[in-house]
Amino acid sequence: MLKILLFILILCAAVFAGPYLADEQGYVHISTQDYIVETSLTTAIVIAIVSFIVLYFVVSLLFKFIHLPRGTQSLFRRRQAKKGSSLAQEAALYFAEGEYARALAVIRRIKPQARSVETYFIGAQSAFALQDYDLCRNFLDEAKDKGKEAFIASSIIRAKLNLQIGNAKAALEVLDELKKSYSSKEVTRLTYECYRREQDMDSIKLLLPQLTRQKIISKEEAASYTRRDMSKELSAAQSSAQVQQLLSRLDKALRRNPQVIAPVIAKLVALDDLAVARKLCLDVMKKPLSADFLESIATWEKAIPEVLARLKKQAEQNLIESEVNAPLLMALGNLEYRDGQLKEAQEHLEKALQLTKSPALYLKLAQVMAAQRLFEPACEYYAKAQAAAAATGHC
Repeated sequence: MLKILLFILILCAAVFAGPYLADEQGYVHISTQDYIVETSLTTAIVIAIVSFIVLYFVVSLLFKFIHLPRGTQSLFRRRQAKKGSSLAQEAALYFAEGEYARALAVIRRIKPQARSVETYFIGAQSAFALQDYDLCRNFLDEAKDKGKEAFIASSIIRAKLNLQIGNAKAALEVLDELKKSYSSKEVTRLTYECYRREQDMDSIKLLLPQLTRQKIISKEEAASYTRRDMSKELSAAQSSAQVQQLLSRLDKALRRNPQVIAPVIAKLVALDDLAVARKLCLDVMKKPLSADFLESIATWEKAIPEVLARLKKQAEQNLIESEVNAPLLMALGNLEYRDGQLKEAQEHLEKALQLTKSPALYLKLAQVMAAQRLFEPACEYYAKAQAAAAATGHC
């Protein structure tokens, strides 16, 4: 508008100043059948400019009247949205207080076009709490069409609610559809929970790398799953080749995981493949030994000299640091017994007996005593092993 006025002012100045500078103003002569209009050029231009300005303002005024209904509609929409926002906050408050029926009543007062995505989610969860699953499903269906983020959020909520009522299969269907376009730690966690509820160990096994990478489960838990998955195959293995085939499916980290590799080594020892067992065991022993791994060594039926030497070195280090380790003493005593070092085995097993008492320890001491032809203490240890087994419910 300012530019137009400035242009008109410059034009007027040119119209008035031009004729005076030229010493002749000029005339405009308009002739019709009945009328003759004659005026100066300056007057004609002024009249034209004034007519243009009047026409401009008349047209602007007409356009304002034409757009008035649209502005009124916009005003009503803003008012409706403001009212919907207030009701949505009221519904959220009732939901937070556990007043689910009142929350739904308030949401019904909000017109569909004024409902936010969050309002749909509150309505869905309120309906779920009231066991109105059809209404819950309707709210989530309406919410998922509000954009990509709304689709993701509604899918996650739907999966969680299905899990709450024990319908892991339905939750998995929702998550499988969601994973085609979206992935996150929460989606992985929910998927894992569904597999766990369904006891689908094969699917959990495939998911383990992602579960550990996203820190949903610890490496120890992942190793426990791997060990359980391997247990049947290890029990059925009849040769070292079968065990090594199973071993080839493990990655480097799992091969050095004591929890996973301990039963594999024990099986190789039982199959008399001491060379492979020795290599695997010495790799694991490069790191501090876990109690589970040592307890596995305590069950070996044969001794591996290099492993025995490493255990003795560890026991000496423990003595220097004033640490006494019952699983280490039991593992050491077993290998010494298998290697024919009966006195040393007796000494270490008796030290272990001062720390813990178990049927396996009593039985091992009975075997060591019997090997030394000390039959009376051997019988005593056998009796104690039977009593300890009865007390703990073992046979």
